[in-house]
Order: sequence, then structure tokens, then C-alpha cells
Amino acid sequence: MTQSRFVEELAKLDAQQTRARYAAALSAARARAGTGRWADERLQRMTDSAEAVVLSAVRRAITEVEAALRWVDPNEGEKRP
Repeated sequence: MTQSRFVEELAKLDAQQTRARYAAALSAARARAGTGRWADERLQRMTDSAEAVVLSAVRRAITEVEAALRWVDPNEGEKRP
């Protein structure tokens, strides 16, 4: 079985390359999902679900990074006038 252009060597990519690959896959899916066919509507739902998973993971990561910053410097993240 051959892998797709988006999955091939995915594990070897760094964060920036992974974000770019995700953006390309999402763009391709959105372009295809716009045709209005049933299968394409299902693709749109899957794309929306993937976006929700990514947003949730990124929000969690931000929270964890901020917590680590506060652990290192308790004043980190305080709003300054």
C-alpha cells in the first residue's frame, strides 16, 4: 500500500514542517469538501473534527507551557501596566 503525499515520512518532520504539512492537507480537504456531494460533506465533517482536535491539543500545550514558565518564574504571565 502506498502512502499519501501528506502521510509519507510524517514522523521525520520537525514542528514547522509538520504544521506546513497539516495546513496543506487541510487546504486540500477543504477544497474538495466544497463540492456539495455527500462524500465531500462527510469529508468536511471529518476536517472540522480534526480542527477541533488540533485546537484542543494546542490550547492544552499552551496551558502546560505557561505552567512550566510560572514554575521557573512565579512572576511569569502576570499582566503588567
